[in-house]
This record gives sequence, C-alpha cells and structure tokens, in this order.
Amino acid sequence: MPVAMADSAPDFPQELIINIFSRLQAKSIGKCRCVSKPWRSLLSDPLFIKAHLSLHLHHPQKHILISISRSPPSSNLSVVTFTTTSGSSNNDGFLEKLTLLQNQLIFAQIVGSCNGLVLVLTFEGSNTPTMYLMNPTTRELVKFQPSPLVWDDAETSYGFGYDSSSDDYKIVTLSHDWLLDKTESYPAFVDVFSWRTGTWRRIGCFPYIPSSHSGVFLNGSIHWLALSKIDGLCVIIALDMSCEQFQQLPWPETDNTPHNGGRKLVVLGGCLGMVVVQSRQHVDVWMMKEYSVGESWTKFIVTTPKNASVWGPICLLGGDDVVLQMGGKNFVVHNLKERTMRDMVIAGIRDKFRRGVIGFSESLVSPIFNSQQWRATLPEDDFQNSC
Repeated sequence: MPVAMADSAPDFPQELIINIFSRLQAKSIGKCRCVSKPWRSLLSDPLFIKAHLSLHLHHPQKHILISISRSPPSSNLSVVTFTTTSGSSNNDGFLEKLTLLQNQLIFAQIVGSCNGLVLVLTFEGSNTPTMYLMNPTTRELVKFQPSPLVWDDAETSYGFGYDSSSDDYKIVTLSHDWLLDKTESYPAFVDVFSWRTGTWRRIGCFPYIPSSHSGVFLNGSIHWLALSKIDGLCVIIALDMSCEQFQQLPWPETDNTPHNGGRKLVVLGGCLGMVVVQSRQHVDVWMMKEYSVGESWTKFIVTTPKNASVWGPICLLGGDDVVLQMGGKNFVVHNLKERTMRDMVIAGIRDKFRRGVIGFSESLVSPIFNSQQWRATLPEDDFQNSC
C-alpha cells in the first residue's frame, strides 16, 4: 500500500496491518514509526511491542561486546552479526560500532541481556559501578545508580532478568565480604531493583558463597555458580524472577570441587551451559538439553593447538559448529564433528575485544518506558534519528 494511502483505508483490517508489521525487523519498525502519527502510535503501543518480541525472540541473536582500541586508548561497544550460512558470503559476519557510552568503558563489563535489553556496568576507577540499561537496536539508554544497601568494598556479582508475572525487568546483586582469614565469608545479601518502581529492596540472604561471575538469565530465572556452605562443593543456583525464591539445579557428571579448573555458566542454543576450563587448550562444555533435568546434561570437548588458548564458546552455528573466542584472536569456528578450526572473517573488525561477549535478540522493548517517572537519560541521537 502506498504510504499516502495508509491512513485513508478504514476498511483495511487493523489485525492484518498489525500482523504485517509484527513480521518486520526492529529497525524497519523504527523507520515505519516516522511515516505518520497513527503509525507511530500503533507501533509504539506496549501490546504491539510484546507481540513483536514474542515473534522474534527466538530468531538468531546478535552479539554485543566491548572493543579495545590502542590508538588512542579507548573502549567502545560494538555489535557483531554472524551470517555464516553454508558459504553464501565471503564474510562470516559484520561489525557495527555503537555510539552509546563511547570512550567510557575502560573499566566496564557487560552483565547480561534479556528481551533485547543489555545491562552494562562502568566502574570508572572505583568499586562502585554506574549502571546503564540499553537497547542496542533502538539506541535507547538509561543511567542509574547501584544499590545503596551494598557496603563499600563488598564483593558483588550481578544478574539481569525479566519477571513475566509482573511484566517487570529486575536487576539482582549478591554482595558479601570475606572474613579476615579468607576461609569463609559473611552472609551474602540479595538486593533486587524493580524497573517499574525504580527502587532497590533487600529480599534476604543468599544461602551460598557466590562466585564473581555475573548470573545468566534463562527460563525465567537468573543462574549463578556458588559454593555450598555445608560441604564446600560447587553448585548451580537459580533465582526465580517471579517468586524470588532460590533453587539448586542438578550438577553434570563432572567434578564439582572448587579447585578443579575455571568454570562459568553460559546460554548456548537456548540451553543452560557450563564451561569447564581444563587447560589453556582443553575446554569441556556441558549443555542441559532439558531444563532442570540432570540426565539431560551432555558434553562436547574443545581442544586447540598448543600455541592457542580458548576463552570459551560464544554461540552455536547449526548442529556441528560452535563459535569460540580465543586468546590472541577474536573469533574462530570449531567444527565438533570433524574436529577442525578456522578463523572467522568479520567485516569491520579492527580492534581486539574483551572476553565478555553477550548475545541479545533485536527488539523494540524500551528501557525508558518504565522509567519515565523516575530517572531517564537519553543518548545524543533519539530513536527516530538513529533509524
């Protein structure tokens, strides 16, 4: 339909219009919002945004990461889109730099993502971070402060997730301090930030010793690795975003003593995964194919040449290929079946990246929508101009 006729077709079923719009990519929706006020109103409606999200949530993810430039020394956010599809392109992907938080990320970490939103912390030379919740697709950004309930110099790990029961995005901190002999710690406190109310509250104590890694969000819960205070073994703990209760998930058939290699949790192919670093050239990757079912844990092994070190898996490409981040390189493709490895060709990459690379789904979810009543900070370019 010509744009000029879009608003003069009263008999055109709105359900069909919504159905058509909901199948467009998020950036295309942004352009359509610029056509007319009725279109902008329709395409900014929270119900349409939810419908669009549900249709696109399981599409291939993009990945956000922090790049490190040497001249001049600075750090920036970038988005990588992998396009590997049976050799249909000369490149395996392409990179797009973001202007969000440009040159403000020297002491930063990407905590996690959920429904197209990404949580980034910047420490700016201190232990107290500044928090930013952003949508890399719409270029919207909100800045806010961490929990005032956490004392200075406490060891803190973070998590970010979505509460579907209240339609609320939540940020969680686990904070604790070690006793003088470093053999055990004080109780770890759990603080939750509600995006709807803009407030922090303490919901109780974490009955374990948390690791320093950020939690990963999956299946309505944030997951952390932790140490049991009873036997000192490693455990997987999940915090349900709706009821805000903890549960322990089954451990895979591997050693769970604290001294056995480095471990971290990831999300791979929509499954909870655990990376176990056995050596610089040997990494075990466990995947829980059926959530909370111990028997569904499966393992694949990644080995590299002696002159290379693997940092961990980023995502899966098809059934047999896994994207890895390597020491001294950015990305490689490891074929699990043929045990081969090759460098990825990403158009636009010039700088090296930090280890933190987080996948996110493109969406129209606004970090500003629920925060208009308290504190909101927009980037230089608004959503309309950035499209």
